[in-house]
Amino acid sequence: MSPDINAFAEALASVLAAGQIGAGIAILATFFTAIGQGNIVAKTIESTARQPEAAGAIRPTMFIGLAMAETGGIYGLVIAFVMLFVNPLGTWFFNQLASKFGL
Repeated sequence: MSPDINAFAEALASVLAAGQIGAGIAILATFFTAIGQGNIVAKTIESTARQPEAAGAIRPTMFIGLAMAETGGIYGLVIAFVMLFVNPLGTWFFNQLASKFGL
């Protein structure tokens, strides 16, 4: 292989590695979502224990908060899947490599 194709293959590997690292960072959103949801439920239980007559007003607010917190985790999961399996920059690099060197 010529040095030109080696450099291009290394650039492709770097792009794919960056996608893997980005997916790992995006997955951290799911972990932080779980921590946040645990805090929401803990504070709701604490509030209900302090003021049981307000449980009817607290519970729907908790569910809205849980739904909003869950969207962050879902977005992180979607971004991770895109970075791992779709990665448009990796596809572009591979197409350039294939057209330039007839692969």
